[in-house]
Amino acid sequence: MPRKITTLVSLLVALALIAAGQVVAPDAALRATDEVLQSVSRIRGLEVKQPVKRGLKTRDEIESAVMRDLNESNTPEEFEASRKALVKLGLIDADFALRDYYVRLLREQVAGFYQPKTQEFYLAAWLPIAEQKIVIAHELVHALQDQHFNLRRFEKWPKGDSDAELAAHALIEGDATVVMYRYVFDQQGRAVDTRILGALIDMLKADSDADASKYPVLAGAPAVLRESLQFPYSYGASFVHTIMKNRPMADLNLAYTRLPASSEQIIHPDRYLLFDKPVKIEIPSLSERDWKQVDADVNGEFGYQVLLAEFIGKDRAQSAAAGWGGDRYALYENSRTGALMIAIYTTWDSERDAKEFFTAYSQRTQKRYKTDAAESSASRVVFNTAEGLVAIEMRGADVVILEGAASRAEIARAVEKLWQSKKQ
Repeated sequence: MPRKITTLVSLLVALALIAAGQVVAPDAALRATDEVLQSVSRIRGLEVKQPVKRGLKTRDEIESAVMRDLNESNTPEEFEASRKALVKLGLIDADFALRDYYVRLLREQVAGFYQPKTQEFYLAAWLPIAEQKIVIAHELVHALQDQHFNLRRFEKWPKGDSDAELAAHALIEGDATVVMYRYVFDQQGRAVDTRILGALIDMLKADSDADASKYPVLAGAPAVLRESLQFPYSYGASFVHTIMKNRPMADLNLAYTRLPASSEQIIHPDRYLLFDKPVKIEIPSLSERDWKQVDADVNGEFGYQVLLAEFIGKDRAQSAAAGWGGDRYALYENSRTGALMIAIYTTWDSERDAKEFFTAYSQRTQKRYKTDAAESSASRVVFNTAEGLVAIEMRGADVVILEGAASRAEIARAVEKLWQSKKQ
């Protein structure tokens, strides 16, 4: 998925675990910070190296902080490029105001955040005490992570590999979410049962539907936004729980040095433990005549799950994306007509996996454009759509896609050029 979707500041998504409570004076919640910090330090096994600065913020102040983060990490042009990529893939409508909705979504969801660059923890001033302590626990884990592993190094992630960036965020947020769950057990005087904890995390992964009455912006968001916002917490928690279940805590700490490299490794922790590295792909430029490249990135297994699920259902999408080995896409815009064209190179773990993806993407394309294939064989499908020609071609364990070409000649040139991509 495009970088602007996967890049999240350290904000707490509303979780099913949070219970309603009685509102108390804000300073009482802040006074509880030191007590909570000692608890999460013990639970996580990370010593407190220095006091954590803390404060309260109103909704307006939180929105201002979110806006500053977005402005610092992404230019308006980058955000617009991501919006166009999502439009071309059929994940949002052409007139969808992505940046504005993203800000509204974060404004609704945020309950507190830790800011690595200032090393300060901020709590939402309007929350009930039951929610405040849980938020404090989650965010103080980030403070401990920062003191031990330096979270500031994740704030300037190299552009062009959002999938690896998403995996790093999933480690960070999954770690904090698991400790938050364990903190609740601890406050209730209960020993942590790994089976119960695993079941709670599985429920978190399965329950992606928002509470429309409490979180109307999230409930009404396109699936790509909703799923991308929740992934670091739900799948991240599952990843961390798996790492912690049968291994020493030192192995989880080591993950901050040997970072998970893809959403595939987060979804399938065994791939991380085996260090199944993703294939890096460099695709040649297709810029010519009026076509100009405006975006390039990596979708990853999670990205293809979301992309396919929009049209062929989640179960089918998860199965088709599961054999992902690596990919890269580039988005082009026609300076004369404004048309969009996307070029994708994917590689898969086996020819069987490639065939499953080839078939699933063909089905997705048929439903996306509501048209049958104009040309079809066992390894090549071409669609003639209202948004240009779409070609999907398979060779061995690789599949290339060109979506939005203006002519057959353009498809022939571009697809052959795509097959010259380099893998490492």
